[in-house]
Amino acid sequence: MRTKERQLKKYEARACVIANDAGDPPLDFYSPFGPMIAKARLPEELVSHINRYADSLIAPGASKEFLLPPGLVADGGAASLAQHTARLVRRYLAGLDDSTAEDINFDVFWVVSQYAGTPSPVHFHSSDISGVLYLKVPQVDEREEERTYISGRQAGHINFLIGGKQRFSKSLMSFKPVVGDYYIFPGWLLHGAEPFRGTGERRSMSFNANVGPAS
Repeated sequence: MRTKERQLKKYEARACVIANDAGDPPLDFYSPFGPMIAKARLPEELVSHINRYADSLIAPGASKEFLLPPGLVADGGAASLAQHTARLVRRYLAGLDDSTAEDINFDVFWVVSQYAGTPSPVHFHSSDISGVLYLKVPQVDEREEERTYISGRQAGHINFLIGGKQRFSKSLMSFKPVVGDYYIFPGWLLHGAEPFRGTGERRSMSFNANVGPAS
């Protein structure tokens, strides 16, 4: 019985209040179901390390996508991109179900460089866990920032989606890209980036990883 209880607890959402309305009577809001997205900040030196490599491959104005070499990902030992990302993934998993450290197996890290008018259509990844790190962001007209997703925002935000339009349910979360912001989420979670209307480059790094029991 205790084993079954532990197994069930793994899927039980915590009763955490995410917002509240102080009216009479007060209302507390929860978000107990569905995928969780974690957001962290990558150290500036790691962002610069990746950008120095990317700068050697990217021609201004030309959108491009390329893999990061394993040597660069592992460079720096405990302070490397791979180790820093692995620590974030373990913390993300522990925050979901209080699991012990998992065996993190990275499949690939890659960089996407985009200029005005270039979208990343909604998609999912073929991995357990994925992530997006912002390395450079463009200059976008403030008027574009005010547009909503529904009205066709052209500010280059990243959008996470699940399900469709349903009553009494939220199905979209949108974030403005900021250099150094690192998002960790399930690989199957649909996401995409809006094209932006502005100047400069939107540069991001993504990864795919699979997880297993601690070895």
